[in-house]
Amino acid sequence: EGVLHNGSGRVVLSGEAQLRNPQAGLGLRFEKFAASNRSDRRIIVSGDTRLIFDGKGLLLSGELTADRARLEMQEAGRPVLGEILGYMPATIELMLTALIVSLGVGIPLGVMTAVYKDRAWDVLGRTVAIAGISMPSFWVSLILLLVFYNLLSVAPGSGRLDRVVTPPEPVTGMYVVDGLVSGNWVVVQSALHHLMLPALALAVTSLGGVVRLIRASLIEALSQDYVRTATAFGIPRSRVVLRYALPNALIPFVTVLGLELSALLFGSVVIESVFGWPGLGSFVLAAILNLDFPVIMGFAVIASLVYVAANLIVDLLYLVLDPRIRGAN
Repeated sequence: EGVLHNGSGRVVLSGEAQLRNPQAGLGLRFEKFAASNRSDRRIIVSGDTRLIFDGKGLLLSGELTADRARLEMQEAGRPVLGEILGYMPATIELMLTALIVSLGVGIPLGVMTAVYKDRAWDVLGRTVAIAGISMPSFWVSLILLLVFYNLLSVAPGSGRLDRVVTPPEPVTGMYVVDGLVSGNWVVVQSALHHLMLPALALAVTSLGGVVRLIRASLIEALSQDYVRTATAFGIPRSRVVLRYALPNALIPFVTVLGLELSALLFGSVVIESVFGWPGLGSFVLAAILNLDFPVIMGFAVIASLVYVAANLIVDLLYLVLDPRIRGAN
């Protein structure tokens, strides 16, 4: 047995354990644990530390860094669905933030590139689109960490909250939402600060597609007869673009939006691994590396449900955007 003290008690680990550098700052660093039974082992990844435990003993989950240890005990043999749902809120929070950033930047930039075709805005938009499509997500993540965490020190490197911030009472599992519900603005600020880099890295991967699709759809819409007619009646250009052309240009974009949601889910696997984000992506990647087939199959089922639900939402959005469908109904 190996015994690890965390200040509030001790954790007993079955199997062969090895602790190195036990005194590191405010806490202990757990560096290596070799499971005694490969077929029954479990793995949990948090930050830059990978923890492997014997499935016959207790599972240790939490965040271990060089200067602090926050430990939480779980029972072995927990159902896969329970584990996936436990990691899901962190991934959903990351996906929604990345989606907001991608749409909030991509749609206005796509509109500008279409309205000012072959001008400076168009060159800028096409450059951003090509760069976003060309750059792999893991490379973008590493560059962001190098610049904003290592060189400038303006953003945290891993985790969901600062070490001195206590997580809010779980309502949704998403720290920003839970902080807003409880009125804990310290949690909200810390959670947004930690979301900044991983959400930006995840948004960059889909930003290029958003800009290109909005640009192409809006250019086609602006060439239609109803746009020329509205312009001939003296309707302001901004109203013609935003009120008449843009809603029609969004219809083909909404079709791709469902696929983008699925792409964000799969892209979060790489992003979470680089940033040490304790979400479903890191959990599944660890399961793949350690041949934890029940977790892998559970993730496949969840990903399929997300794909189907996203396309269902897209079909419902057609009723809002296309008056012809509303009229037919």
